[in-house]
Amino acid sequence: MEFKINKECFNKAITDVSHAVSIKTPIPILSGIKIVANDDCLTLLGSNSDIVIEKTIPLTIDGVKELEVFEKGTVVLSAKYLSEIVKKLHDVIHVKLNENLSVTIKSNEIVMNLNGLHSGEYPNTPQMDESGYFNIPSVELLEIIKQTAFAVSKSEARPALTGVNLSIKGNKLTCVATNSHRLALRELVLESKLNGSFIIPSKSLNELTKLFNNEADIIHIFITESFIVFKSNNISLFSRLIEGNYPNVSGLLPKDLKTIITLDTNTLLKGIDRALPFCK
Repeated sequence: MEFKINKECFNKAITDVSHAVSIKTPIPILSGIKIVANDDCLTLLGSNSDIVIEKTIPLTIDGVKELEVFEKGTVVLSAKYLSEIVKKLHDVIHVKLNENLSVTIKSNEIVMNLNGLHSGEYPNTPQMDESGYFNIPSVELLEIIKQTAFAVSKSEARPALTGVNLSIKGNKLTCVATNSHRLALRELVLESKLNGSFIIPSKSLNELTKLFNNEADIIHIFITESFIVFKSNNISLFSRLIEGNYPNVSGLLPKDLKTIITLDTNTLLKGIDRALPFCK
């Protein structure tokens, strides 16, 4: 494996996938980032078993050459050391995998060596059914997460309540979160051939908001019995689903309302903000 890459592009990819890496994991291979060099791209993966983040760097971005691959290959490098090294290097970084699994990293006059691990020990990403997915604009997805994920339970006593329940029926997507004291629900009309109910860990959704915060794109969502995948052009997040059945909350929502109050949103939020200091 051998390639040259723009420092900022490489550093951003390392930072993104590092969100899924646990330094204190009992599985040593998961403390590293898997790097795969192909003829047309470079792929980085980080995983902690529950979440996998995959970032792909193409040869060119917006017409600017960012990557040049001389030899294909793959290796796993310590996420901690790789991140610290790349931050301190110059504009162009030259990476070469040697026969003894050590990796030479060069940038101008700086030369460093980092011991790697065999990539065959790294867990494979879950296989997705390409026919089972639906699309949603990233702006709408992030808004749904913001409006529901805050209401999840922090207690592990009822694991299902620590996630957001995503259900699809017909052409309607419903997201619900509750901790038994408060409940947040958001519905959205979309085109989908999928039907079912799935519980997504709130931690996965929080990582998702960080990854796609600056994305103005369509997110493709794939779902299997145990995993969900959020995928855009160059980045994917795989998350394990929470097992179990989510409580039926439809009966908690009153259908006959005695009083309806309509308020200006900004005025209400400012009023709540002024009152908050007196609640402590």
